[in-house]
Amino acid sequence: MVNQLFTSIPPRILKEIHTLDFKMDSKNGQEEISKLLDRTVLAGGKRLRPLLTHLMADLFGLGIEKVRPFARAIELVHAASLAHDDVVDNATTRRGIPSINIVGSNKKAVLAGDTLLADVIFNLAGEGNLNLVQEMSSIIKSLAQGEWLQNDMAESRLYTREVIEKIALHKTASVMSWCCFAPAYVSNSSAAVIDYTRQFGVHLGIAFQLMDDTLDFSDNSQKDCLLDLKNGLVNSVLFEWLLLNPELMQKFQGGEDLSELFVETNLDKAISEIEGRALNHLNLAKGLLEVIAREVGADRDRPQSLKPIYKILEYLGTRRF
Repeated sequence: MVNQLFTSIPPRILKEIHTLDFKMDSKNGQEEISKLLDRTVLAGGKRLRPLLTHLMADLFGLGIEKVRPFARAIELVHAASLAHDDVVDNATTRRGIPSINIVGSNKKAVLAGDTLLADVIFNLAGEGNLNLVQEMSSIIKSLAQGEWLQNDMAESRLYTREVIEKIALHKTASVMSWCCFAPAYVSNSSAAVIDYTRQFGVHLGIAFQLMDDTLDFSDNSQKDCLLDLKNGLVNSVLFEWLLLNPELMQKFQGGEDLSELFVETNLDKAISEIEGRALNHLNLAKGLLEVIAREVGADRDRPQSLKPIYKILEYLGTRRF
C-alpha cells in the first residue's frame, strides 16, 4: 500500500518532500538545537503533512514554490508538538529510535520545541499575510489545549467518546486542517471551498488519530508499545475496551491503575469499533474531496492530481505502522 501511494505522487513533489530544508535561519546558539532535532523529531518519518500540503496545492494548480513555506511550517509545528509530547508522556522511543528527551533532556526537548514554534511564526510573518499567521497561531494554541484536555481527563477519568474525539480534533485534526486550508487560501479560493478544505482536513486528521490509537496494540508499531496505557491515558481503543468491560471501567474510575487492570478480553472488538469509526471519517473526507475537486475544476482540468490524495485516504484506512 505504501509503495502504491508513493508511485502515484508526481516525482517533482516527491523530490521536494525529500529535500525540504528544515534548517533554522538564526545561527546564534542554534547549532546544538538543530543537531538534537535532526537526530530525533526531524529524523525520518513519512512527512505526511508537507506531502499533503503539496498534493492539495497541486489540486488547486499551485506550483511548489508557492506553498513551500507553508509545507515547511506545518512539519516544524508537528515536530515541536512531538518534542513537547515526548516530555509530557515520558516517552523513551519515537519511530524506533530514542526520543528527544532521552537523547537530550526534558529541558532541552522543551526548549527545542519552543525554538521550532518561534521559527515558524517568524518565517510565516515574513510571508506578509497576517491571516495565515493567525491561522497557525490558532493551531499551536489548539495543540496546547488538546494536551491540557488530555491531562484533565487523565486526572478526572471522566472520559466520553465526545471528549476523546475533541482531543483528536485539537491534537491531530487541527494540523491536518492547515495542510488543506493553506493551499486553498493561497489560491484565493472562495470562502465555501476554503471551508470544505477545513472540513476535509478535520475528517482526515480524526481518522488518522483513530488509526494511530490502534497502533498502540500492534507489534509493528514504531511508537512506544502501549505508551498511553503506561501513562494512564485512555485513547479511543482503551475507552471502547473499558465500555466492553464495565467491571474494569468501574475499577478504573474508582482510581485503580489502568496498566494493572489491562487484559486482552474484548480488545479485538474495541479495535474493530475504532477502525470502523475511522473509516466513516475517511468516507466523509472522500465525499468532501469530490466536492472540492468539482468546485475548482480539478476533476476536469487536473484529474491526475486527485489520485495521490485518494491513495492517502486508502493508506490511512489500512495503515499498520
